[in-house]
Amino acid sequence: MKKIMISGLVVAFLLVSASSLQAQKLYIGGLFGYSAQDLEVPNITFEQDNSLFYGGQIGLNFMMFAVEAQYMRSDYEIVQTVSGVVDWNGKTLEYQYVGANLKFTPISVKILRLYLTAGYGSYTADIQDVGKESDWSWNAGAGIELRISKLGILFEGRYRPGDVVIEGVDLELGNYSFGVGINLYF
Repeated sequence: MKKIMISGLVVAFLLVSASSLQAQKLYIGGLFGYSAQDLEVPNITFEQDNSLFYGGQIGLNFMMFAVEAQYMRSDYEIVQTVSGVVDWNGKTLEYQYVGANLKFTPISVKILRLYLTAGYGSYTADIQDVGKESDWSWNAGAGIELRISKLGILFEGRYRPGDVVIEGVDLELGNYSFGVGINLYF
């Protein structure tokens, strides 16, 4: 009896392991959309444009999770320094993010997947002719992906906070992005 139970457990383990290996999917994709940068500096007020962003990702799905590397870039025009001691009028703020994310898919119905994502990475703020700084921070978001065969169409919202010092000014960055993208699964 013991041998039958152990044999049954071994067979069940092998079947589950085989199906888990089948559940792994490598993907690569691109993402673009609307991005808003919230610049906050003590005693300085900015008026700025919102921007489009573009980026890409490569990842590996495993059951309800995915591990992903991501790149994102957007450029913002600082329209006017409304008040304060710096003159960054008309300057361009180039924002870049490179990081790793973990996705969790609590709801997956046939071809539709709802997911939560969080990660950690490096972001760079480069203000044209003023200065450039990088730092590390977390990010979080949520999305929905429609999977049709080896193609995934996704809609995602994400928030990336940050804090850098440029020209002695402590610049708090809050980047909000809402985008649409495509993933190709292999």
